[in-house]
Amino acid sequence: MRAASEPRLRAASPNWVQALTSHKVSALEILQVLMDPILPVFAIMAFGFGMGRAGKTSVDDARLLNRFAMSVLLPIYIFGLIANSSIQSFSLAPILVYLLVQIIIFSCGFWVAHRLFRRTRKESLLLGFCGVFGNNALYVLPMSVLLYGETNVLPISSIVTLDAIVAFGGAMLALQIISLGKVSPGSVALGIAKVPMLQAIVVGLVFNLAGFTVPAPVNTFVGFSGAGAAPVALFALGVVLSQTRFRPDKVVMTFTLLKLIMFPASMWLGLTLSVGTDNVSNQFMLAAAAPAGAMSFSLAMLYDVRTDDIAQVIIITCVLSLITLAAFA
Repeated sequence: MRAASEPRLRAASPNWVQALTSHKVSALEILQVLMDPILPVFAIMAFGFGMGRAGKTSVDDARLLNRFAMSVLLPIYIFGLIANSSIQSFSLAPILVYLLVQIIIFSCGFWVAHRLFRRTRKESLLLGFCGVFGNNALYVLPMSVLLYGETNVLPISSIVTLDAIVAFGGAMLALQIISLGKVSPGSVALGIAKVPMLQAIVVGLVFNLAGFTVPAPVNTFVGFSGAGAAPVALFALGVVLSQTRFRPDKVVMTFTLLKLIMFPASMWLGLTLSVGTDNVSNQFMLAAAAPAGAMSFSLAMLYDVRTDDIAQVIIITCVLSLITLAAFA
């Protein structure tokens, strides 16, 4: 078995048949990535589930923990991620394709949720967000390190950064504007000023684009504090899941298919028609095939949006994405 630091380059699949039948990574290697670090990361969610079922942690407790993660820990993490990213080194063409596909799929998801399923604008926004925001930092990045080596995962890093700035930041801003009830330059500015996450994105971008170096003590603080964001949010998700009845309905299945089928298929088509198939575009395909990110659930709790369908989409895509990710591994 190759060491994780050794590049293991391969070309992207030229068509869906080859993508679904060509497996250059052994089942043992995929299992290794699942066992460490993916499953240990998500074990904290299982702890939350157990604490919720045992009555040791309530949903109200989970909401408080989630608010702490979203208002304190995650902004710290996002600032460090953006401020220290090599934005100038990112490949622009596939990023633009990824962003365009995200906008199209998100718009379709919002319309379906709001018009067909009669969900509120906030819930429709977050269901659409489920369809385009993948768990790339905790799920796909370790797989990419295995496939391409630690020094060749800049494409996935660019997706994580893009999602933090555009998808996640845009979703939070839209939710804030909906909460304010109006759209204007003033409401946009107020929305940014009132949300720590949006402030962290803006400050991180200023540091990055201005070429400022984050001081070593600040990086230490960011690494220490920001590392708690994902565990706290996942624990809160586990607690809420312990009180959620799993009854996949039309909404859950629609947005599960949107994330696992429509988004990767549209991304494959966009990349094939524009930038072609290579190792860079294949990492973008892995990102598109990732399960729905837990941040959609965290946003739902933060903005008092119903979480039952969103939580089910996250869990179901986490299980089924093992198939879609294996198709492009």
